[in-house]
Amino acid sequence: MRLQKQFVKYVSQNVMGMIGISCYILADTFFISMAEGTNGITALNLVLPLYSLIFAIGAMMGVGSAIRFKILRAKKDANAEYYFSNAILFALLIGAIFMIIGGLFPGQLVRALGGDEEIVRVGTPYTRIFMLFAPCFMWNHICNAFVRNDGAPSVAMAATLLSSLFNIVMDYVLMFPLGLG
Repeated sequence: MRLQKQFVKYVSQNVMGMIGISCYILADTFFISMAEGTNGITALNLVLPLYSLIFAIGAMMGVGSAIRFKILRAKKDANAEYYFSNAILFALLIGAIFMIIGGLFPGQLVRALGGDEEIVRVGTPYTRIFMLFAPCFMWNHICNAFVRNDGAPSVAMAATLLSSLFNIVMDYVLMFPLGLG
């Protein structure tokens, strides 16, 4: 019975965090449609697979290294301590590739994904900004996995929900009152 309660606690709080992420993606979509119209939504949908790839790499490194850390720590293996720092370092290295491509070639990237000249014009700033923060997205998933595996799924859920709420508020503020697109 205790194991079942723990399982429900971990799963339900993880699901709540994922709902928060879904809400901010929905808000991004809504605000972009209001600020940029159909071209903005088209640009967003063209580059969304890149965000998904960044998310997947971060989640893969986070979950994998957090599990290996937990197993080795339970075995009192001194090498367990390297899993977190290695995950952070590799996220920086892999994220740097996304940063370079996004920082130097965002227009070419949007064009390669199928954007015409108007979509490239609208999508280039968005692509550049989110790709420059690729390591941060990956670090978020790594830290979230380690915190959850360290017995604090409530902290991981709260951090995810608060960051999603911050993203929604800042989307609105940056796009409308400040007019930054």
